[in-house]
Amino acid sequence: MRLVKSSDEIAAIQSLYARAHFLGVRQLAVYFETTAEAIRELLPPPLEPAPDPLGVALFTEVGNSNCMGAFNGGGVYLRARYQDITGHYCVAAPRSTVDAVTVGREIFGEPTKLAKVVLETTAEHVWGHAERHEVRYFSARGRCDEDGAPGRDEFSTFQFKFLPRSDGACCECPPRLVHVISTLSATSARRGRGELVFRESPHDPLADIPVRQVVEAVYSEGESYASAHVLCEVDPEAFLPYSFARSDALELLAENSIVHGQASRTSRDGRGKWRKVSG
Repeated sequence: MRLVKSSDEIAAIQSLYARAHFLGVRQLAVYFETTAEAIRELLPPPLEPAPDPLGVALFTEVGNSNCMGAFNGGGVYLRARYQDITGHYCVAAPRSTVDAVTVGREIFGEPTKLAKVVLETTAEHVWGHAERHEVRYFSARGRCDEDGAPGRDEFSTFQFKFLPRSDGACCECPPRLVHVISTLSATSARRGRGELVFRESPHDPLADIPVRQVVEAVYSEGESYASAHVLCEVDPEAFLPYSFARSDALELLAENSIVHGQASRTSRDGRGKWRKVSG
Protein backbone atom coordinates (compact mmCIF):
# COMPACT_ATOMS: atom_id res chain seq x y z
CA MET A 1 0.00 0.00 0.00
CA ARG A 2 1.64 3.23 -1.15
CA LEU A 3 -0.27 5.28 1.44
CA VAL A 4 1.76 3.56 4.17
CA LYS A 5 5.54 3.97 3.97
CA SER A 6 8.16 1.42 4.91
CA SER A 7 11.00 2.24 7.29
CA ASP A 8 13.41 2.64 4.35
CA GLU A 9 11.02 4.99 2.55
CA ILE A 10 10.51 7.02 5.71
CA ALA A 11 14.28 7.39 6.19
CA ALA A 12 14.68 8.55 2.58
CA ILE A 13 11.91 11.16 2.92
CA GLN A 14 13.27 12.44 6.21
CA SER A 15 16.73 12.90 4.70
CA LEU A 16 15.25 15.07 1.93
CA TYR A 17 13.41 17.33 4.35
CA ALA A 18 16.45 17.55 6.62
CA ARG A 19 18.48 19.19 3.83
CA ALA A 20 16.29 20.63 1.12
CA HIS A 21 18.14 21.15 -2.16
CA PHE A 22 17.03 23.74 -4.72
CA LEU A 23 18.45 23.71 -8.27
CA GLY A 24 18.39 26.25 -11.09
CA VAL A 25 17.76 29.13 -8.68
CA ARG A 26 17.29 32.68 -10.00
CA GLN A 27 16.72 35.27 -7.30
CA LEU A 28 16.10 39.00 -6.96
CA ALA A 29 16.72 40.47 -3.50
CA VAL A 30 15.73 44.08 -2.80
CA TYR A 31 17.02 45.40 0.53
CA PHE A 32 15.10 48.25 2.13
CA GLU A 33 14.95 50.42 5.22
CA THR A 34 11.74 50.58 7.24
CA THR A 35 11.06 51.97 10.72
CA ALA A 36 12.01 50.56 14.10
CA GLU A 37 8.41 51.08 15.26
CA ALA A 38 7.01 48.93 12.45
CA ILE A 39 9.43 46.08 13.11
CA ARG A 40 8.78 46.21 16.85
CA GLU A 41 5.02 45.98 16.25
CA LEU A 42 5.27 43.10 13.77
CA LEU A 43 7.72 40.82 15.60
CA PRO A 44 6.11 38.09 17.72
CA PRO A 45 7.82 37.38 21.04
CA PRO A 46 10.43 36.20 21.81
CA LEU A 47 11.90 37.87 18.69
CA GLU A 48 13.38 41.32 19.17
CA PRO A 49 14.35 44.03 16.66
CA ALA A 50 17.89 44.09 15.35
CA PRO A 51 19.83 47.36 15.74
CA ASP A 52 19.09 48.49 12.16
CA PRO A 53 15.45 48.62 10.90
CA LEU A 54 16.09 46.74 7.67
CA GLY A 55 14.14 44.31 5.53
CA VAL A 56 14.51 42.37 2.32
CA ALA A 57 12.02 41.45 -0.39
CA LEU A 58 12.79 38.32 -2.40
CA PHE A 59 11.55 36.85 -5.65
CA THR A 60 12.86 33.41 -6.56
CA GLU A 61 12.48 30.98 -9.44
CA VAL A 62 13.43 27.37 -8.62
CA GLY A 63 14.00 25.06 -11.59
CA ASN A 64 13.73 21.92 -9.46
CA SER A 65 14.09 20.71 -5.88
CA ASN A 66 14.29 17.46 -3.96
CA CYS A 67 11.27 18.20 -1.75
CA MET A 68 8.69 20.36 -3.59
CA GLY A 69 9.55 20.29 -7.30
CA ALA A 70 9.80 23.45 -9.40
CA PHE A 71 8.10 26.64 -8.23
CA ASN A 72 8.26 30.41 -8.07
CA GLY A 73 8.29 32.09 -4.69
CA GLY A 74 8.50 35.41 -2.96
CA GLY A 75 9.06 36.66 0.55
CA VAL A 76 9.18 39.71 2.77
CA TYR A 77 11.55 39.52 5.72
CA LEU A 78 12.31 41.90 8.59
CA ARG A 79 15.62 42.00 10.42
CA ALA A 80 15.30 40.43 13.87
CA ARG A 81 17.20 38.54 16.53
CA TYR A 82 16.67 35.80 19.08
CA GLN A 83 19.18 35.86 21.93
CA ASP A 84 22.56 35.88 20.13
CA ILE A 85 21.15 34.81 16.71
CA THR A 86 20.50 37.51 14.10
CA GLY A 87 18.28 36.72 11.13
CA HIS A 88 15.07 37.72 9.35
CA TYR A 89 11.45 37.19 10.41
CA CYS A 90 9.28 36.04 7.50
CA VAL A 91 6.17 38.23 7.19
CA ALA A 92 4.84 36.85 3.89
CA ALA A 93 5.72 33.94 1.59
CA PRO A 94 3.73 33.65 -1.66
CA ARG A 95 4.28 30.39 -3.57
CA SER A 96 3.17 29.34 -7.04
CA THR A 97 2.42 25.65 -6.36
CA VAL A 98 0.45 23.67 -3.79
CA ASP A 99 3.50 21.51 -2.98
CA ALA A 100 5.59 24.58 -2.19
CA VAL A 101 2.82 25.96 0.04
CA THR A 102 2.39 22.66 1.90
CA VAL A 103 6.06 21.83 2.49
CA GLY A 104 6.91 25.43 3.36
CA ARG A 105 4.24 25.51 6.08
CA GLU A 106 4.48 21.99 7.47
CA ILE A 107 8.26 21.56 7.47
CA PHE A 108 9.70 25.07 7.84
CA GLY A 109 6.75 26.94 9.38
CA GLU A 110 6.66 29.55 6.59
CA PRO A 111 3.48 31.67 6.27
CA THR A 112 3.04 30.44 2.70
CA LYS A 113 0.04 31.31 0.51
CA LEU A 114 -0.80 30.18 -3.01
CA ALA A 115 -0.21 33.05 -5.43
CA LYS A 116 0.78 33.98 -8.95
CA VAL A 117 4.49 34.75 -8.67
CA VAL A 118 6.51 36.07 -11.62
CA LEU A 119 10.23 36.72 -12.07
CA GLU A 120 11.46 38.21 -15.36
CA THR A 121 14.89 39.36 -16.51
CA THR A 122 16.41 41.41 -19.33
CA ALA A 123 19.99 42.46 -19.95
CA GLU A 124 19.98 44.94 -17.05
CA HIS A 125 16.55 44.85 -15.37
CA VAL A 126 14.91 42.21 -13.19
CA TRP A 127 11.21 42.32 -12.27
CA GLY A 128 9.24 40.35 -9.73
CA HIS A 129 5.66 40.47 -8.48
CA ALA A 130 3.13 38.43 -6.50
CA GLU A 131 -0.61 38.50 -7.15
CA ARG A 132 -3.56 37.20 -5.11
CA HIS A 133 -7.28 37.95 -5.36
CA GLU A 134 -6.55 39.96 -8.53
CA VAL A 135 -4.29 42.34 -6.59
CA ARG A 136 -0.60 42.68 -7.44
CA TYR A 137 0.18 43.45 -3.82
CA PHE A 138 3.95 43.07 -3.87
CA SER A 139 6.31 44.18 -6.67
CA ALA A 140 10.04 44.77 -6.98
CA ARG A 141 12.45 45.83 -9.71
CA GLY A 142 16.21 45.96 -9.91
CA ARG A 143 18.52 47.67 -12.37
CA CYS A 144 21.41 45.30 -11.76
CA ASP A 145 24.18 46.61 -14.02
CA GLU A 146 27.18 46.12 -11.71
CA ASP A 147 29.04 42.83 -11.44
CA GLY A 148 28.75 41.17 -8.05
CA ALA A 149 30.96 38.54 -6.49
CA PRO A 150 29.75 34.94 -6.92
CA GLY A 151 30.17 32.57 -4.00
CA ARG A 152 28.33 31.30 -0.92
CA ASP A 153 25.84 33.49 0.91
CA GLU A 154 23.96 32.41 4.06
CA PHE A 155 20.45 33.69 4.78
CA SER A 156 19.04 33.09 8.27
CA THR A 157 15.27 33.25 8.87
CA PHE A 158 12.82 32.83 11.75
CA GLN A 159 9.46 31.09 11.32
CA PHE A 160 6.74 29.96 13.74
CA LYS A 161 5.20 26.48 13.51
CA PHE A 162 1.75 26.19 15.06
CA LEU A 163 -1.61 24.46 14.63
CA PRO A 164 -4.94 26.11 15.55
CA ARG A 165 -7.18 24.16 17.88
CA SER A 166 -10.24 22.45 16.40
CA ASP A 167 -12.55 24.87 18.22
CA GLY A 168 -10.61 27.84 16.83
CA ALA A 169 -9.25 28.89 20.22
CA CYS A 170 -5.53 29.61 20.38
CA CYS A 171 -3.15 26.73 19.49
CA GLU A 172 -3.37 22.95 19.67
CA CYS A 173 0.07 22.85 21.32
CA PRO A 174 2.70 25.49 22.13
CA PRO A 175 4.00 27.20 18.95
CA ARG A 176 7.64 26.60 18.12
CA LEU A 177 10.16 29.13 16.91
CA VAL A 178 12.07 27.62 13.97
CA HIS A 179 15.45 28.78 12.71
CA VAL A 180 15.98 28.14 8.98
CA ILE A 181 19.41 28.52 7.40
CA SER A 182 19.54 28.78 3.61
CA THR A 183 22.88 28.73 1.81
CA LEU A 184 22.97 30.04 -1.77
CA SER A 185 25.96 29.02 -3.89
CA ALA A 186 25.84 31.70 -6.59
CA THR A 187 27.54 31.05 -9.92
CA SER A 188 26.84 34.64 -11.01
CA ALA A 189 25.63 37.84 -9.37
CA ARG A 190 24.79 41.42 -10.31
CA ARG A 191 23.87 44.37 -8.11
CA GLY A 192 22.50 47.86 -8.53
CA ARG A 193 19.54 50.12 -7.74
CA GLY A 194 16.15 48.77 -6.78
CA GLU A 195 12.49 49.69 -6.42
CA LEU A 196 9.87 48.15 -4.13
CA VAL A 197 6.09 48.60 -3.98
CA PHE A 198 3.58 47.22 -1.46
CA ARG A 199 0.00 47.74 -2.67
CA GLU A 200 -3.12 47.70 -0.54
CA SER A 201 -4.78 44.31 -0.12
CA PRO A 202 -7.12 43.31 2.73
CA HIS A 203 -5.87 39.73 2.54
CA ASP A 204 -2.16 40.55 2.28
CA PRO A 205 -1.67 43.90 4.07
CA LEU A 206 2.01 44.42 3.34
CA ALA A 207 1.17 48.05 2.59
CA ASP A 208 1.20 48.59 6.36
CA ILE A 209 4.99 48.21 6.28
CA PRO A 210 6.62 51.59 5.56
CA VAL A 211 9.47 51.65 3.05
CA ARG A 212 11.69 54.62 3.88
CA GLN A 213 14.23 53.88 1.17
CA VAL A 214 15.55 51.04 -0.98
CA VAL A 215 19.17 50.30 -0.20
CA GLU A 216 20.20 47.91 -2.98
CA ALA A 217 19.03 45.24 -5.42
CA VAL A 218 20.97 42.01 -6.02
CA TYR A 219 20.27 39.41 -8.71
CA SER A 220 21.93 36.01 -8.45
CA GLU A 221 21.85 32.57 -10.03
CA GLY A 222 22.96 29.23 -8.61
CA GLU A 223 21.68 26.55 -6.23
CA SER A 224 20.82 26.51 -2.56
CA TYR A 225 20.34 24.26 0.47
CA ALA A 226 18.08 24.78 3.47
CA SER A 227 17.95 23.15 6.89
CA ALA A 228 15.95 23.98 10.01
CA HIS A 229 15.78 23.31 13.74
CA VAL A 230 13.53 24.38 16.62
CA LEU A 231 14.90 27.09 18.92
CA CYS A 232 12.22 27.12 21.62
CA GLU A 233 8.55 26.82 22.48
CA VAL A 234 6.49 30.01 22.54
CA ASP A 235 3.74 31.21 24.89
CA PRO A 236 0.48 30.50 22.96
CA GLU A 237 -1.41 33.50 24.36
CA ALA A 238 1.43 35.90 23.59
CA PHE A 239 1.67 34.54 20.03
CA LEU A 240 -2.10 34.55 19.34
CA PRO A 241 -2.35 38.13 17.93
CA TYR A 242 0.33 37.28 15.35
CA SER A 243 -1.11 33.88 14.36
CA PHE A 244 -3.57 35.21 11.77
CA ALA A 245 -0.95 36.74 9.47
CA ARG A 246 -0.81 33.63 7.28
CA SER A 247 -4.60 33.61 6.76
CA ASP A 248 -6.75 35.73 4.49
CA ALA A 249 -9.08 38.31 6.08
CA LEU A 250 -11.58 35.91 7.65
CA GLU A 251 -14.06 38.67 8.47
CA LEU A 252 -14.31 39.56 4.77
CA LEU A 253 -14.69 35.94 3.74
CA ALA A 254 -17.49 35.50 6.29
CA GLU A 255 -19.20 38.69 5.12
CA ASN A 256 -19.05 37.57 1.49
CA SER A 257 -20.57 34.20 2.36
CA ILE A 258 -23.55 35.97 3.95
CA VAL A 259 -24.00 38.23 0.94
CA HIS A 260 -23.90 35.25 -1.43
CA GLY A 261 -26.35 33.39 0.76
CA GLN A 262 -28.79 36.30 0.74
CA ALA A 263 -28.53 36.58 -3.04
CA SER A 264 -29.51 32.93 -3.37
CA ARG A 265 -32.78 33.24 -1.40
CA THR A 266 -35.73 32.49 -3.69
CA SER A 267 -39.29 31.21 -3.20
CA ARG A 268 -42.64 31.51 -4.93
CA ASP A 269 -44.42 33.04 -1.93
CA GLY A 270 -41.77 35.71 -1.50
CA ARG A 271 -40.74 34.73 2.02
CA GLY A 272 -37.43 33.30 0.86
CA LYS A 273 -35.49 30.24 1.91
CA TRP A 274 -31.79 29.81 2.59
CA ARG A 275 -29.90 27.67 0.15
CA LYS A 276 -26.53 26.15 0.77
CA VAL A 277 -23.68 28.29 -0.58
CA SER A 278 -21.03 26.28 -2.37
CA GLY A 279 -17.35 27.16 -2.40
